[in-house]
Amino acid sequence: MKKKLLFVESNTTGTGMLALKKAVSWGLTPIFLCNKPERYLGLEETGSEVIVCDTNSIEALKQTIEANVAIEEICGFATTSEFYLEAVATLATDYGLPGNPPEAMRTARNKSLTRQALDQAGVGQPRFAIVKGQSDLEQALASVPVPCVVKPADDSGSNDVLLCNTLEEVEQHTLKILAVTTNMRGQATAQTVLIEEYVDAPEYSVEMFTWEGKTTCIGITEKSLTGFPYFVESRHIFPAKLAPEVEAEIRATVSKALAAVGVKNGATHTELKLTEEGAKIIEINARLAGGMIPELIRLATGVDMLEQQIRCSVDGPKDLVVAYQGHAGIKFIMAPEEGVLREISGVETAQNSAGVQQVIVTGKPGQAVQPPQNAYHRLGSIIVKGDTYEETTTALDTALEKIGVVLEAAVVKN
Repeated sequence: MKKKLLFVESNTTGTGMLALKKAVSWGLTPIFLCNKPERYLGLEETGSEVIVCDTNSIEALKQTIEANVAIEEICGFATTSEFYLEAVATLATDYGLPGNPPEAMRTARNKSLTRQALDQAGVGQPRFAIVKGQSDLEQALASVPVPCVVKPADDSGSNDVLLCNTLEEVEQHTLKILAVTTNMRGQATAQTVLIEEYVDAPEYSVEMFTWEGKTTCIGITEKSLTGFPYFVESRHIFPAKLAPEVEAEIRATVSKALAAVGVKNGATHTELKLTEEGAKIIEINARLAGGMIPELIRLATGVDMLEQQIRCSVDGPKDLVVAYQGHAGIKFIMAPEEGVLREISGVETAQNSAGVQQVIVTGKPGQAVQPPQNAYHRLGSIIVKGDTYEETTTALDTALEKIGVVLEAAVVKN
């Protein structure tokens, strides 16, 4: 019987380790392939078999798998890490198991390829230019003038995404990105920069599942970002409060975008801006949403996104019937100024506030903190559930007001 589910790395939040535990609870045997087990807090408690190998090499992965696992016992391949989507797709394809086409994952991971695919399909998106060297800059800025967004084509977590207001800023940030040759997982970067039109409009994300080419929309998330020049997500509300005709347009645009990229199986998290000209795709992530959005969906609908994503690696999602039961929201705890963290105060008081489901603190005493430039600079979060959109947003604001970021020489309220 096929019972071994092979995971290639994971994200470093609780979601990744939870995925392993879920596999165990279904009677499967998760095998976790990774290059640094120490990266994963709680890995030893998941009940999975851990095999250390070079996960950045397909050939090394195949050699490790064939030396340690009976191929006929493998039921699927999975990952909760953005950086290993293409590797998992390649393995699933090579071993004849459910998954996405590797070229689709390559296109989704490299935002410059995504832009080209959407352009060919006529999907709404910002104007853009692709830069692979300093010599491309002049032509790029002729088609996308400042202010513009400059970002790496293949990173994650809003890392190195910057709004640039001058030609000098564009050049400096472009050269900074081009100089990065490996990412945080030791993989070679695309060394490609996207210069994009800055779209000043409300942002949303669309959470979908695709199985054998058929797509189901779970819902739309309202997203809020920090102030300029960085674009770090500060709040999510699910489901978003939208007119039915607007929601229909957003869903249709995203479905067309996923078809253009070639997504066939699994979860997708597509970010867009809602403009007067219609929805414009910002990026397609061929994975579950981050930022605890899956937990908001579970609270508001009962749908377990992580469970469904794992099932997409084996035999497909089950019972994707979405019935909204109120709203859920999250606000992130952030340092409003630079300093050394002494503590996060008011956690218990916030936890006891109306509607609060969970308060998570990730900041550690003695840690150097700053106003966030990417998702990794956030210090924690508060999750609430409410019967209405208004009740949810009020509960979030009330709870966050009780939290203080205590620096070595100051106390700063969120």
